[in-house]
Amino acid sequence: MGCKINLVNGNIITLDESCPSADTISLENGKISGINAIDHNHKSIDLQGATVIPGFTDSHFHLTNLGKQLDTLQLKDCRSSHEVAEKVLKKSAKMSHNDWIIGFGWDHNKWRDSHFPKADILNSLPIYQPIMLNRIDGHSAWVNQKAMELSGLDVAPNPPEGGDIINDCILIDNAMNPVQFVMPKPDESTVEKWINLALKIIIPRGITNIHDAWQDPVTVKVLQQMSANGKLPIRVYGMLGSSYPKLLKQFFKEGFFNSENYTIRSVKAFIDGALGSRGAALLEPYSDDHSNCGLILITHDEFEKLTIRCRDAGFQLCTHAIGDRGNRMVLDSYSNEVAEIKNHRWRIEHAQMVCDEDIPRFAKAGIVPSMQPSHCTSDIPWLHDRLGSNRLHRISRWQSFIDAGCKIPGGSDCPIEEGNPIFEYYAAVTRKNHNGTPNDGWQKQEAVSRIDALKMFTTWAAYGEFAEHRRGKIRPGFDADLTFLNQDITECPEKEILKTEVLGTMVAGEFIFNKLN
Repeated sequence: MGCKINLVNGNIITLDESCPSADTISLENGKISGINAIDHNHKSIDLQGATVIPGFTDSHFHLTNLGKQLDTLQLKDCRSSHEVAEKVLKKSAKMSHNDWIIGFGWDHNKWRDSHFPKADILNSLPIYQPIMLNRIDGHSAWVNQKAMELSGLDVAPNPPEGGDIINDCILIDNAMNPVQFVMPKPDESTVEKWINLALKIIIPRGITNIHDAWQDPVTVKVLQQMSANGKLPIRVYGMLGSSYPKLLKQFFKEGFFNSENYTIRSVKAFIDGALGSRGAALLEPYSDDHSNCGLILITHDEFEKLTIRCRDAGFQLCTHAIGDRGNRMVLDSYSNEVAEIKNHRWRIEHAQMVCDEDIPRFAKAGIVPSMQPSHCTSDIPWLHDRLGSNRLHRISRWQSFIDAGCKIPGGSDCPIEEGNPIFEYYAAVTRKNHNGTPNDGWQKQEAVSRIDALKMFTTWAAYGEFAEHRRGKIRPGFDADLTFLNQDITECPEKEILKTEVLGTMVAGEFIFNKLN
């Protein structure tokens, strides 16, 4: 594990208060063995001025889903419902009648008419296959009549609890479940293929570690096997999906799973949907849908039972909450269960829309807001219409959380977003999109400093998985998980940040991606 190496002539940002910078570090047995002291028994690599930071961690990722989406019909570039239909028709011609057409990435907010599509668009196509096209946020899907029939889903009366059906073809949140239930389930070899497809994408981005925010039984088994066989090149912190009772029962009985590269000690749950599909639970109605305050995806009793089970088993609970009502509900439940537990680090995933009075509650109860800067910048074009001007300040309150004393693990929610830590960093410090707009940054008062933005994807990310004693800083005894960049993102001009090139990715002292020489 790991070679004996001196990394010399570098710009090393340690994030260690006792030694903030260095030009030399030594590595041995997968660990950092020294700072600014060359070990002459080691081989030396001249970094030629490259910047070295603790390895990027994406604290909210969907590893299997990224690979799956890469293996399905891509719809992100479509600008109308009819463009989607054309792609589906072409795909259909290459498939048997019994195969499902599965797509991902459509976003009606980017379409010319910005409305949810009508049922006849897919149903009028000369297609025999069932169709399920997942929206970009993963919280809604567009299906055809064939998929509806196979699922037994009746669109006429009331939609499922915690879900909604729009235009007889758009399934929101829990309304997707009946269709997902009848879809073919991937086997272990398919899941491993998807994971490897994803790894090929993210390793060159400098990512050394992900927090995988929903794992099913097959994914868990595959990752355990990959880890045991030395086939998992990055570190994975797994969150068990709360809708798999047998899986939870097993781990609550057996306890945490820990290997060198794979850890399970947390559970993922959902309280609400997403703003993009108007499923996020709000305290007041949506400004562009006055009869709608969003959806609650789990009953109060079910969520309370889950919190108690996680508490009793000692597992960290990580709950998806987007809207201000959703966040408040999770805060209320969490505060009841963790009041007497020190260092529980229960997380709210996204914490995207939070009221002023709820910000201090996070720090007071030790609740960790796990946030994704790109969600803010992606949503900018339509947030005003959806929420009105008086609620915009509640969105993506990174600096407010920091001021309150919170540590923020940063992520991307890939494949919903791109999964590029350089852009996530840029979004955190600028509140701008890929095009550098708005010029002054959106709700700029919530932008964070460059060092704090870096901590989101290193030091604070490590805190979010109880690993701050071994990762997130460049310090003797810590894991030699490092990311190498062609420039110093903490000092370069703002407009140059997005031009940053990843030169290397190292896990446990071994390069898994290397452009340094």
